[in-house]
Parts: sequence; structure tokens; C-alpha cells
Amino acid sequence: MFGIGTSEILIILLIALLVLGPNEIPKLAKSLGRGMRELERAKNELKDSIQFEMDEKEARTAKDPEKAGDEAAAPAEESKTIDNPTSNSHV
Repeated sequence: MFGIGTSEILIILLIALLVLGPNEIPKLAKSLGRGMRELERAKNELKDSIQFEMDEKEARTAKDPEKAGDEAAAPAEESKTIDNPTSNSHV
């Protein structure tokens, strides 16, 4: 686990117990658990959203291959470069 052995984990837990105290450790663990659950939910929602979009694109491609190809090849706006009117030459 991250290159940390059992003895290192026990030392970290002992220091946390001394610094935070026995009353704060359960509160900290509870909030860490909540945070991990929220991250897992967000990851699953993002994964489902991406999968839904991919399925929609496949359905459009199967329905009308020419139209789906046009969406991917939409013309991009040409970028214009503007010459810098200021120069380092002084008169």
C-alpha cells in the first residue's frame, strides 16, 4: 500500500492518536469515509455520462452514417494572426 509497511502505518496511527486524541479519530474517519463515497459517486456519474454519450453517438452513426461523419468533421474557425504593432526600435 503506497510502499508503506505495517510498522509505518502503526507509527502514523499512534502519532495521529496522540495529536488528535481518541475523540477526534472517529470523526476524522467518518468524514474521510464520506469524502471517499462522494468521490466514488462522482466517478460513477462521470463514467455513466461518458458511456451514455458514446452510446448516443453510436446510435446516430448506425442510423445515419453520413450525418454522424459530418458532425465530427465540422469546419473549425480559421485562426488569424495579428502582427504586433509595437516594436523594440525607437526613433
